Amino acid sequence: MGAMRMPLPLMALAVVSAGVAQSALCAPEKMDAIVQTATAMQLQSVDTPKPGANQILIKVYAAGVNPVDWKRRPTQTTLPSGSVLAPIPGYDVAGVVDSVGTGVTNWKAGDAVVSRVTGAFAQYAVVNAEEVAPKPRRLTFEQAGAMPIAGVAGFALAEGANIQPGQRVAIIGAAGGAGSVAVDAAHAKGAKIIASAHSSQHSWLKEQRVEELVAYDKDNVAARIHGVDAALNTADGQADAALGYVKRGGYLVSISGLPTADKCTAAGVTCVQIRGTVPGKTQGESLRMLSRLAEDGKYTPRITKTYPLAEAAAAQQFARTGDSMGKIVLIVDPAKSKAH
Repeated sequence: MGAMRMPLPLMALAVVSAGVAQSALCAPEKMDAIVQTATAMQLQSVDTPKPGANQILIKVYAAGVNPVDWKRRPTQTTLPSGSVLAPIPGYDVAGVVDSVGTGVTNWKAGDAVVSRVTGAFAQYAVVNAEEVAPKPRRLTFEQAGAMPIAGVAGFALAEGANIQPGQRVAIIGAAGGAGSVAVDAAHAKGAKIIASAHSSQHSWLKEQRVEELVAYDKDNVAARIHGVDAALNTADGQADAALGYVKRGGYLVSISGLPTADKCTAAGVTCVQIRGTVPGKTQGESLRMLSRLAEDGKYTPRITKTYPLAEAAAAQQFARTGDSMGKIVLIVDPAKSKAH
């Protein structure tokens, strides 16, 4: 009598359900997440989302905090897989791939990644595979968690300004999340930086190798910044003033609105509005470009304060006080966030 064949272990079986094709399903059915209610943000246990076709599920180690988190209230969402995502705030994540949906061939479980997602303040997040970038190996997950929104915005500012080596570039709000990235990205192109920031931020900016500093709370900014080749604006309500800093033939690039087209034409300045990506690139392409810049050692996210996931409301409150430097990050997995 032949030997009895034993069934394969359950975890070795491929799972094909609701568009998901996975060699292993590691995520639990429930996860911890910050849920936005009508009056507050609360840490709750909610259903873990599942990736649909051409999507991946990320186990989140760190999540960045951005103004859009409180400007755009999250809502409950039905994902392509059919699973329901609770109203979870946050958009920036760094972590590892837990599992992939059908059609995904360029990512596998265990890959270290960074991405812009919906519902970042949670232990797991789903995203379309084309919107993911490899986590730069030289960065920790904590640092990488600061990259997607502010990182891409700051990088796009420099990319949109056609910066040439030796040019003088003004950065308005240079100490903020996007502004500090713009400093690195402009330096990588050989620019000399003149930074407009609060006087309390100048020591920090000197550490970032900024060549000239202007204190908007003490100095006459227009008298100090003029005739620059490009102005990169990150501050609300400052685009018209920034136009006056730029010489004819130069660039004004802004993530916070632009002067009217007539004003730009009269000044002889090319005005470029950044809308979340490098001009002409997708979100995923932009993030992968930024990841390469970090991998080359030309960009390092500046983390000035971290909070545990459960204190997301306090993190948002701190970020909203203004004049914060660098980035604020939520630590979702303390055991992994400091790892490379």
